Amino acid sequence: MISPAECFKELFQTQINRPGADKLLEWLESTDFFTAPASTKYHGVYEGALVEHSLNTYYELLNGPVAWRYSAESRAITGLLHDVCKANFYKKTETGWAVNDRLPMGHGEKSVYLIMKHMELTDDEALAIRWHMGAYDDAFRGGSKAFNIAMDRCPLIFALHQADTIATMREKSESLQ
Repeated sequence: MISPAECFKELFQTQINRPGADKLLEWLESTDFFTAPASTKYHGVYEGALVEHSLNTYYELLNGPVAWRYSAESRAITGLLHDVCKANFYKKTETGWAVNDRLPMGHGEKSVYLIMKHMELTDDEALAIRWHMGAYDDAFRGGSKAFNIAMDRCPLIFALHQADTIATMREKSESLQ
């Protein structure tokens, strides 16, 4: 049986072909991305959950309402990489997991920044990853109007947000069983 990490890497290597992708994957492998939890309390509070959540979001995005408008590469980039901000983000404690954010620049913003250190993103990919938290984003909750403007411009934002939310809800319900 193929592990989630192997599945992620295979999808990444077959779907993402732009310059720098190999360097991005190399960087991900140098972090705890493939062993990290997805969160400290909301979903996936176990080792390896971050890569599982990334895969789940990618698969949900494939079935989403606007998936056909975007290339296979854009869907793979946004679905698989939306939460790279969580690489090297958590630390194991005696009672579970805690946040250890060494680059506190925001959630979506940090993912875009980390990806673009290695590989270019299209405007729609950057917007979708930046705003994938939707109304849960700190800037939106603080009154920023940029999210609404971005949503009007880029249907991929809602598609990624919806895929991320569905993946999270499924993961939460599976953990209760």
